[in-house]
Amino acid sequence: MKKIYISGKISGIEKQARKLFAEAENELKAKGFEPVNPMIISHNHDKNWRSFIKEDVKALCGCDAIFMLNNWRDSKGATIELSIANYLELDVIHQHSSE
Repeated sequence: MKKIYISGKISGIEKQARKLFAEAENELKAKGFEPVNPMIISHNHDKNWRSFIKEDVKALCGCDAIFMLNNWRDSKGATIELSIANYLELDVIHQHSSE
C-alpha cells in the first residue's frame, strides 16, 4: 500500500481545512492508499508555523506520494512540500485529477 501525504492550505482556514483534509483522507483510503494527514500529526511543539512545517516535512519524507488538494497554490507550506516531493521523486497526484 502506497503511503501518501496530503498537502494543502491550512493557515487561516483551520476549521475548513480539517474537513477538507478528512475528506481527502477518506477518499484516499477508499482507493487503497495509506494517507498521512498533517491535520492529525502530533505537533508537540511551540505551535509556530516553522515548527509545524518541520514536523510535516518529516512525515512527507516517509511517504511514497503526495496528494495536492485543490487549494495548495494558496499555501506557502504546500508549495514547499510539493517542491520537496518533486526533488525526492515522489508520485504527485492532484485532487482534481483523482476524482
